[in-house]
Amino acid sequence: MVPNTLPLPEEKSGWAMFTKQFLSLPVALLGAAAGISILTGGLLEAAVISGVVVANSLIGLATERQSEKAIASLQKLDPPPARVLRNDHKTSIPAAGLVPGDILLLQPGTYVGADSRIIQAENLTVDESILTGESLPVEKVSKALPKKHLPVAERTNMAFMGTVVTGGHGWAVVVATGQDTEMGQLYWHLTRTERPRPPIERKLARTGDQLVSLWCGICGAVFLLGLIRGFTVWNMLGLSVSLAAAAVPEGLPAAATTTFALGIRRMREEGIIIRQLEAVETLGSVQTVCFDKTGTITRNQMHVEEIFCGGRRIVHTKNSLFENSHQLQVWEDQTLHRILTVGSLCSQVKINGQGGESPELLGSPTENALVRLALEQGLDVQGLRKKHALIQVNHRSHKFQIMSTLHAAPEGGYLHALKGSPLEVLDLCQEQFTDGQVTPLQQADMEAIRAENACMAHKGYRVLGFATRSVANTRDMSKKNGFVWLGLVGMADPLREGVAEVVQAFHRAGIATVMITGDQRLTAETVARQINLSDQKPLQIMDATEIEALSDEEFSRRAAGVHVFARVSPAHKLKIVQALQSQGRIVAMTGDGINDGPALKAADVGIAMADGGADVARDVADVILEYEHLDTMIQAIIEGRTTYTNIKKSVHFFLSTNFSETMLMSGAIAAGVGSPLTSMQLLWINLISDIFPGLSLSMEAQDPDALSQPPRDPQAPLFSTGDYLTMARESGVITANAMGAYTFGLLKYGPGLHAGALAFHSLTLSQLLHAYSCRSRTRMGSRPKKSNPWLHTAVLGSIGLHMLTIVVPGLRTFLNLTPLRLADLGVIASSSLASLGLNEVLKGRDKGWSTADHLHKTASDDYSFSSAYEETQSQVSRSFFNHRPLQNIIGSPGGAH
Repeated sequence: MVPNTLPLPEEKSGWAMFTKQFLSLPVALLGAAAGISILTGGLLEAAVISGVVVANSLIGLATERQSEKAIASLQKLDPPPARVLRNDHKTSIPAAGLVPGDILLLQPGTYVGADSRIIQAENLTVDESILTGESLPVEKVSKALPKKHLPVAERTNMAFMGTVVTGGHGWAVVVATGQDTEMGQLYWHLTRTERPRPPIERKLARTGDQLVSLWCGICGAVFLLGLIRGFTVWNMLGLSVSLAAAAVPEGLPAAATTTFALGIRRMREEGIIIRQLEAVETLGSVQTVCFDKTGTITRNQMHVEEIFCGGRRIVHTKNSLFENSHQLQVWEDQTLHRILTVGSLCSQVKINGQGGESPELLGSPTENALVRLALEQGLDVQGLRKKHALIQVNHRSHKFQIMSTLHAAPEGGYLHALKGSPLEVLDLCQEQFTDGQVTPLQQADMEAIRAENACMAHKGYRVLGFATRSVANTRDMSKKNGFVWLGLVGMADPLREGVAEVVQAFHRAGIATVMITGDQRLTAETVARQINLSDQKPLQIMDATEIEALSDEEFSRRAAGVHVFARVSPAHKLKIVQALQSQGRIVAMTGDGINDGPALKAADVGIAMADGGADVARDVADVILEYEHLDTMIQAIIEGRTTYTNIKKSVHFFLSTNFSETMLMSGAIAAGVGSPLTSMQLLWINLISDIFPGLSLSMEAQDPDALSQPPRDPQAPLFSTGDYLTMARESGVITANAMGAYTFGLLKYGPGLHAGALAFHSLTLSQLLHAYSCRSRTRMGSRPKKSNPWLHTAVLGSIGLHMLTIVVPGLRTFLNLTPLRLADLGVIASSSLASLGLNEVLKGRDKGWSTADHLHKTASDDYSFSSAYEETQSQVSRSFFNHRPLQNIIGSPGGAH
């Protein structure tokens, strides 16, 4: 017998995660360089390059394993056992043992273990939010439905696996288990949904393709130039291959991996778990964030917002009740006390842990909210229930939207408690309780109650009316009059703290926000307006009926302008994400339920909630928020954009320095002045100048203007034509100074090792100092005081290592170098400093890398913080975790300067 279980997510093996690290173009280029080195006899070169590749892969493996362990620790226990009827006896069995034909007993708190057809229902309600996203419980019936192939949310005669019974009771027969359930179909969709390729991976691949073509052309040209100048074929073949190997930036994979790993570590400390290294950068590319409403924007926990009684409007906020600005005490207000008493008695909520500060409430979200308010205001709900023993319950139905309970009264007789549809309750009342007295209910009073009910409904609240009466015996319970009106209670699924500020911060960062929900249109519209989802633009809403009426092409075209998608199914959520992606947008999707799984996986960045979320959502998400504070998403966006900037700085450094080597070699050969550098010298320069300075550039502090910049164009390459021209100019300056040192050596010492040594030392030191230039797009003279200690250590340490080639005879011999004179040292120092100085002067004239980066103004041109910005950034960080309004920190569009 196949067990009634869903397939567990495939566990990633350590070997699979390790081999995955090799599947990138930079690593492939390095592997090719190592292979070429072996073919040409450069075993040492091949060993060093291979060591860099393996080290890079180990860093990536360690980071991913740590993230996987953190996610595994969040997994929940197995589902609770199911109560079934077998052999005419009620018994409990593991949910995995359910089979089609089993009869399930459904009662409040029951976890539905398999898809089941309702065969008997008495006021049965089920919370299906985990499957459909709809926040309110669904009332179930046993009758056949008039239509086939209805959406899950409208199959009212079915109870689905993973949902929870919130009220009433009933029986259901199991019709589908395991993979055949609606939840199982969601798993099937997950296996069929492919993750999109990360933007940085696409851009590095595109850059790599461009560079491969460029380097092949240059090396071919150098080969032909050498032959023309009289070099032998084998001599030029070896030199060309070495030049090609030198052109490959050995430090690029390690720098990219380290940058991702550092970002992951920083975010892990703030409760953000990253599953994929590349997801850090993708966060910085996001153009649209799709929020799942229930459980993400809202808490999926009903909360009493307002009470209207005795002609007074009372607001519930911060665990207190206020009339205007005056705080009310329930014990001093008899009307309030009676409403809370009726709310506590007329419910089926089970209370666990009454003695603790936060007792567990097991019931429907609506009744939980009423009982929670009573407990919060100091009522002894358990004591009230003992004092007023429950005699009878009449559940609400489609025809009579009222629930009533009959209780024994301590003074004799019975207390009849009533709650339900406000207008239906009002029609049963002839009197009202106000100011501690029972008075006739006048027409004007009824009009005021109806008006207030409409006002609360317009705010998106779920509104209940409350009434009570005393009866002498149980027969009087059937009478439809004699009730005393108590008041209205308006409830809502509250927003998560800080969500409006998070949405505003996204807007300032140029990121569009979209809400996707299974709730009704009016409820969704109310929430969207509360958080200013449309950023002051006319709010555009589309529901499931409209989605189904549109062709895929038309829907994709219109989806980009919609702010709210209401009454949608899991399949619709996936369709929405894919429609936005088809418009060329980088999409992030947030969610916490099983219904969000396919969309989370399809999104460029899937963001799941760890606190109270479903395991499936966490299994497929790229980012998991350990805490329910959505403002950590802003920190993730900042970190993602900073990661991209740091990677771009590292790549800029690698390419501009490697270009200089190619320029020097090709220029010297073309000029007929010989080959300045040997193959081993080229490898030494790459190892000394590439790896550690490039890595240190990836450790730069956060981009100070990250939130005020719009998202990057996902179709734009990593570097524009202007960027490459700037790098070529910087390389030309470095090359010209190295060539000057080489020319000095030729004129003074003639062709040979001495002249080559001057070119070697000048080029190496110029490249090391160029790392400082790559920190900023403006001159160093305008750079803020904040420094990068990692860069200082890397550059000074690399210079120290390079000095060994001057003072250690054995190393000089290994690299074919000669001892230097004092004048030689002066030439080398002058050449290196001149390269740095001239590039800074030219860079200052540009005011930026390229026209493609015209949105990055002076404040963001410096990759360090100014002292003023440091304080602002500190305030932003504190705002994230203390939930201060972000608009007080971020300021006007354009960012903090």
